[in-house]
Amino acid sequence: MSVRQCQLRGRRLVGGLTLTLLVAFLVAACGGGSSSKPQSAGGTIVIGGVGPLSQPGAVSAGLDMKWAMETAVSDINAQGGVLGKQLQLDFEDTQNRPDVAATVAKKLVEEKHVAAVVGEYHSGAALAMIPTLEKANVPTVFSETWADAITAGDPKSNLPANPPDIFRIAPSSSYAGSALTDWLINGHKAKDVIEFYEASDFGLGQRDTIKKQLASSGVKLTQIQVQLNQPDYSSIVARAKQDNPGADAVVFDVTGDSSYVIEENAYQAGLIKKGTVCVANQVAQDSPAFWRAVPDGVGCVFRYVGPVPSQYNAMTSSVADRYEKQFHGAPKNWVFEAYDSVRLVADAMKQAGSTDHEKVIKALEQTHFAGAQGEYAFPYGSGNPVPAGKQAWLWHQWPNPPIQVVEYTKKGQPIKDVVVVWPPQRQTTSGKAYVEPQ
Repeated sequence: MSVRQCQLRGRRLVGGLTLTLLVAFLVAACGGGSSSKPQSAGGTIVIGGVGPLSQPGAVSAGLDMKWAMETAVSDINAQGGVLGKQLQLDFEDTQNRPDVAATVAKKLVEEKHVAAVVGEYHSGAALAMIPTLEKANVPTVFSETWADAITAGDPKSNLPANPPDIFRIAPSSSYAGSALTDWLINGHKAKDVIEFYEASDFGLGQRDTIKKQLASSGVKLTQIQVQLNQPDYSSIVARAKQDNPGADAVVFDVTGDSSYVIEENAYQAGLIKKGTVCVANQVAQDSPAFWRAVPDGVGCVFRYVGPVPSQYNAMTSSVADRYEKQFHGAPKNWVFEAYDSVRLVADAMKQAGSTDHEKVIKALEQTHFAGAQGEYAFPYGSGNPVPAGKQAWLWHQWPNPPIQVVEYTKKGQPIKDVVVVWPPQRQTTSGKAYVEPQ
């Protein structure tokens, strides 16, 4: 079975609820972790790609990211490679397990001797990799990890602030949270909000962010922690309905297939009803998977990170066209992020004229690379530390990734037809912060 056949079969399987053994079989059939040979003695430049290819990770997202990185490598090599050499990808499965991710980091650094590391979907996996990557000073561009601590550091986890080799092009939890809470307060004008959040670094970060950002708004907030990969959340949502009959918004900070399960359970239990808005997790971007698993989800809003089709540039359109031809669906933001992470480090090597880690890191700090999501820059770094009074996560952070709140207004609606409801300057219909579902 070819890698492409594995990916297509895996994508069909992970669109709904996925059996662990079945996914494990597909990953094994696709060749497991590494997608290439180790770096040869001067013939290639090897970069490490990381992401989830097996549960409890978001497998569909990991397959997307692997495809995007391979596509970027192919594009770069077709244009002559990097510094006269061909670029080579070594993609490793982190499984959304910190212990596995830590082992992957050591493998890439000590065995593969990679020139850079890119990717990752889960914050917990990325955080577990940072100590090894930082010790080796490997240039790293994390592409879809939201926890503030990725670039801010965390004394409780022995992660120092201002990691010199770590960069991020995804939004931080605080940045993404502010887009959503701004809509809750000023768009929806919510009064009573329930948040379900997963027991993970991502979920805990979202819990803290929404609590902080709603604290002075007068909005009542009830927060409920759930475990990932449960077959049913009906009893939890039924209890939430009983305890919070006046809720006017329910936020699901739960990732992967679990988000679909708990969202549909909430509709079935009557927690989501007329006057109560479903705020789905961003994996709702996978519209075919969302509608298969959440057929009652008309009226759900969610954060949409990345450019909407009307904002595509030539590179975005090229990636999107190839993805749609390959997988018969619209690409999600992590496709563009994974693609751009490879292009970013390759461009930094060209600008540095070297694969020397220090020189590549310096080039990343000075980059103004135009990628599929927009022009990247990292304004705060070694030459311009984050000023006092500003958020620490701005260190080596692309400060303004595109993000908006969108809504499914019709059953079965494809992602390309979603309605933008926030911020006001991007609304599909001016003055409409929510479209009442029919």
